[in-house]
Amino acid sequence: MKTVSKSNRRSIGPKRAVASERQSRVEPKLNGVCDKIHVKSILVPIDFSAPSIKAFKYAAAFAEQFSAKLTLVNVIEPIGTPDFSATNPLLMENEQLVKVAESKLAELAREEIDPLTALYRQVLSGKPSTEIVNLARNRAIDLIVIGTHGRTGISHLLLGSTAEQVVRHAPCPVLVVRDQEPKPVQQ
Repeated sequence: MKTVSKSNRRSIGPKRAVASERQSRVEPKLNGVCDKIHVKSILVPIDFSAPSIKAFKYAAAFAEQFSAKLTLVNVIEPIGTPDFSATNPLLMENEQLVKVAESKLAELAREEIDPLTALYRQVLSGKPSTEIVNLARNRAIDLIVIGTHGRTGISHLLLGSTAEQVVRHAPCPVLVVRDQEPKPVQQ
């Protein structure tokens, strides 16, 4: 091994020497995980809120960059029984909700996605986090990009977080996109 004196080390550059030492220490620990990341399919849950649209835009950019297939999913959570919806004119039948969601997904895809991007759209019914995780498993999704409102406190406790449940149970990495920047932490 060639020894380098202090004067010669400066000519190599201290940052470069430190970086190569750090790199040799880190590489064996990764065991090749980060050698190449292949994202072939991306799942984007969309409820048509601002955070989900923002997540969709991130996912569309990733799909274009990686030449990945993009799967858009909207999950309709059952509200009541068919008897209840028949007596309440404000609630649409499930079939109507599915048609509206399908047309909104198609419109969103037409406006925002490169026509060369492979696209799959699906409208499901059930608990959103469960349906998203199951779809990711069944379609062998490589990445889920999901939006979050970033609720905390009582609103988080009462409303729950679909994004949180997806992160906990997803079979693949999940990128969570916040609607707005977090507030600074007060010291």
